[in-house]
Amino acid sequence: MISLRSAPERCRRTHSVQALIWVLIPGLVARAPRDLIERVTGVSPEISVWICAALLALGGAFVRPGRVWPRLLVSLVIGLWTASTLATLGPQPMLGFVILIVTLLTLTWIWPDERLRRFDLIESGQSPDQDLWAAALMSLGLGLYGWGVPQPSITGHVALALTCLAPAALVVWQRRLKHWGQRVTLAVMGLLGAAPLLDLLLDDRRWAPLALLAPLLMVIILTLRGVARRALSAQSPGDQSRIPGLWDALLVHPSRFLVSSFLALSFFGTVALALPVSSAGPAPLRWIDAAFTSVSATCVTGLAVVDTPTALSGVGQGVVLILIQLGGLGVMVFSAAAMILLGRRLSLSYERTAADTIGASDRAGLASSARSILKITFITEAAAALVLTLCFISEGDGVGVALWRGVFTAISAFCNAGFALQSDSLVGYAGSPLILGTVSLCILIGGLGPAVLAAFALRKQMTRLPIHVRLVLWMTALLVIVPAVLIALWEWEGVLGGLSAFDKLTNALFQSITLRTAGFNSVDLVGIRGPTWTLMILTMIVGGSPGSTAGGIKTTTAAVVALAVLAAVRRRTQVTVFGRTLPIMNVLRAIAVTLLTVVIIFMALLALQLTQGLSLEVALFETVSALATVGLSIGGTGGLDEVGRIIIIFCMFAGRVGQLTLFVFLTANADPIRGGRYPEEAVPIG
Repeated sequence: MISLRSAPERCRRTHSVQALIWVLIPGLVARAPRDLIERVTGVSPEISVWICAALLALGGAFVRPGRVWPRLLVSLVIGLWTASTLATLGPQPMLGFVILIVTLLTLTWIWPDERLRRFDLIESGQSPDQDLWAAALMSLGLGLYGWGVPQPSITGHVALALTCLAPAALVVWQRRLKHWGQRVTLAVMGLLGAAPLLDLLLDDRRWAPLALLAPLLMVIILTLRGVARRALSAQSPGDQSRIPGLWDALLVHPSRFLVSSFLALSFFGTVALALPVSSAGPAPLRWIDAAFTSVSATCVTGLAVVDTPTALSGVGQGVVLILIQLGGLGVMVFSAAAMILLGRRLSLSYERTAADTIGASDRAGLASSARSILKITFITEAAAALVLTLCFISEGDGVGVALWRGVFTAISAFCNAGFALQSDSLVGYAGSPLILGTVSLCILIGGLGPAVLAAFALRKQMTRLPIHVRLVLWMTALLVIVPAVLIALWEWEGVLGGLSAFDKLTNALFQSITLRTAGFNSVDLVGIRGPTWTLMILTMIVGGSPGSTAGGIKTTTAAVVALAVLAAVRRRTQVTVFGRTLPIMNVLRAIAVTLLTVVIIFMALLALQLTQGLSLEVALFETVSALATVGLSIGGTGGLDEVGRIIIIFCMFAGRVGQLTLFVFLTANADPIRGGRYPEEAVPIG
């Protein structure tokens, strides 16, 4: 952690703007369009670049509240740099759009809205870490852009190192370090930030990207620190009386925190996977491929545009595994469990939402439920990893390779991610029932959801299982057995034709289970028949259970909709199950989730058809697989262009975060009816 030196609150904004300018100086030098400058001005580009840097330093040194000319000077230099950079990009509209947006955000930060200042959201309401966080984020962005220079000069290398070292230098300049752990962390950041200088000494460009880990590490530390500080409900009266800031806005409405945390996790994963050290080849992954892989792993989907075992190095595979684990159980579960295990109390709204997500009966049972879920998770993953490791060794893998594959596959299966370290997923193990059975068991346990796992963990304290737990178990059994039987019947001489009778039954059961949004496949799905394709679409839409690692509309939602239809057919005014009547709001919510899912599928399918050359069957399969976070593909994902990949990225993110957000919104206490009740009047239906 980084402790702050006390500073007058009225200077906080000035410090923030100055910190941003100090980071901008070496960053703009590292990526200045030197060729364009020399053609336009006829002056040596090095001289022009350093003149601009001096002007930025002059503006930063004299920034004060109320002074206009320093901000004008800084804005002029930033505007000239942006215009000249956009003029040299060529056919890269997406990169130009990103640069333009970042420039506008930077200028907005330098020129604050007067209304924000009037309400003290700029001067006194700003977090003491906010200036350092903004500087580290800007350093990361400029560093990412800087190391992509085709032939960087010595000046470019030095400037890139200074860009990545700037946040650490700000810590030394503005703050004091109290603990040895803080000093060690800062020393590590310094060593990482100096990596471009090592490139100059060794004449090797492989080391420069490591400098990006320095600002990335600081962003992560400050983000976790901010979340932990604002999530705690035990605050001093002074903190409670101040104007709420960004973290308050996120944590008062935990659905916002879910979206923001998954977005941040996807961003950090994209940065990590785009580094050359994450690539198994000589060139790093393209940004669109890194973003696709990161979102797919974070949203535990499993769709891939690069071959995980061959395109990613061990570091890249480790990044994917971390994203799967964090995204699978959910950031809220991990943050709630961390705070509870540390003996800290969460805010009331956060506790209520976390209790709903985990499945605790109330906030009092949140601690025991969180501990039970983490125990079940890690015990299941460890046991599965051990079994799979032994199986892979028996299949001919070395001990090290088998251990890594076992751990990776176990976590991927429990989190219903579908990523595998074999290029053909699990097709090569179609004749190994122990491997398929272990993976299937992990998928089932992970897809049951925290509420069901917590109910089983606390079974001794209950006289009977809750209604939703029994409904989940019945629906899970139905959605496993029926598709398995139908797949075996329809594909007996199809994709299962080359297997023995026992292996046909085993693989039919495995494919039925993995359709629950796991994304593994033990047979080639390109050759499936029409009825099987339709069955897979319907099964993928249903997905797993509420709050679980699986996607889809969820088993309870499908069950409630089916029960509502059955009640309407029987001309009953109430929806009943297991001797209980479901509230009308439950029925309306289930219908709303189902219809919204259908609408999103329709819109995404239309977007793919307008931009891609896919057939209707392939486009619909890929859309449902992405939105339900399944990860199965019949060959459409690999043929998508950049626009198609962005559409699928949106589907994966919406399928994971959208379902969780809907769950948070719809499980919250309903507002009382405002404006009174109106008379009833029936309308014709059908």
